Amino acid sequence: MVNPINNLNAVDYTNIKGKFQEARQGEFERALEKAIEEKDEEKLKQTCRDLESLFVSMMFKQMRNTVQKSDLFRGGFAEDMYEDMLLDKYAEEVSKGNGTGLGDILYRQLSKNIKKESEENNVK
Repeated sequence: MVNPINNLNAVDYTNIKGKFQEARQGEFERALEKAIEEKDEEKLKQTCRDLESLFVSMMFKQMRNTVQKSDLFRGGFAEDMYEDMLLDKYAEEVSKGNGTGLGDILYRQLSKNIKKESEENNVK
């Protein structure tokens, strides 16, 4: 009988993470399109913050990958999952408030398009 707990290391963890990132990216694209269609600036602002959070999370994970891991405290699959969730939460907290400024820059640029479209519709 195969022990499923011992086979966790056999799971292609990088492939799972890649699929998850693709799904999140598609989610953001749909959220941006919906906010722009509805001309909802609050949704647009939140989506830009979420996108900033995703960027910061990716940056944190790349930074973590540069640190050499010791065999002394290697927790395997569970540790990797926990670290990913922890870094996602850190990124979420960083993007709240002022964040890195990326979300604000995106919001200002995209909200100009919303305002321009609404002005053009009002003129017609």
